[in-house]
Parts: sequence; structure tokens; C-alpha cells
Amino acid sequence: MYKVYVSGALTDVDNPEKTKALYEKIGILCKSIGFQAYVPHLHTDPVNNPNITPREVFEKDKHQVSVSDLVIAYLGSLSFGVGMELAYAETNNIPIILLYETGKRISRFPRGIPTVIAEVEFNDYEDALNKLKDVLENWHLYKDMYLYKDL
Repeated sequence: MYKVYVSGALTDVDNPEKTKALYEKIGILCKSIGFQAYVPHLHTDPVNNPNITPREVFEKDKHQVSVSDLVIAYLGSLSFGVGMELAYAETNNIPIILLYETGKRISRFPRGIPTVIAEVEFNDYEDALNKLKDVLENWHLYKDMYLYKDL
């Protein structure tokens, strides 16, 4: 079973409840396809788990990224944590799927990560989930393209 890490901003986001709901729906989508999803805020949410130290969050999330087979990252909100998670994924040669809204200006740096296998540009969260489902259901094709893209 593939392990998927769902990466996304948690601190200082515009609508935290709606944003967290998106992450949870991505996790549910992954599970419906047969993947094991790790959604960080369900374990180390800064609001619901304020007693977990920054070091503990760092160690736990870094470990979860490093044991994942895939990282799905929402880039709709700026986040140092997401950037670091993407760097750990790239360092560990873990494929990445990027998600962001149509028309959103996204830094070229994360889009240029060599392990990015797909970018999902969407109009609303329902569109994001539908497009992401297509990518995940065809994971083997994207994974194979990633494995051979530099040959």
C-alpha cells in the first residue's frame, strides 16, 4: 500500500476550517483509492494540539515525509513548513503532486522540483478533488513517467 503525505499550510491561513477540510478530503480520497494517507493536522494541529513542541512536530512530520511514497502539496497558502516538506521529499527522491488554484501565482522553485510528477491546477475544491482523483487513479503512469523522465 502506497503511503501519501498530505502537505499544506496550517499557520495563518485565511480560512483554517475550510483549508483543513480540503486536506482531510484529500486523505479520504487517497484512502478510497487504496492509499494510506497521513494528514498532519489530524496529529499535530497547532490549535488542537498546542502542547506538542515545535521540535516534536518537526521530527514527526519529517519522518512521515521520509517514509512516504508520494507527497501531495497544496500551495494555495504560503508556508515555510510546506516548502521544507517539499525539500525533504525531493532529497529522498519522493514523487510530488502540486495543487493550486487557477490564476494563483506560484513560485517557480517548487514547480521546478525534479520529483514533481504532476501539477493540479483547479477552480474550486471539488474540481481539485476530481482532478487529483484522476492523477491518483493513474498513479502508475505518472510514477513510470517520473522514473524515466531524465533518461
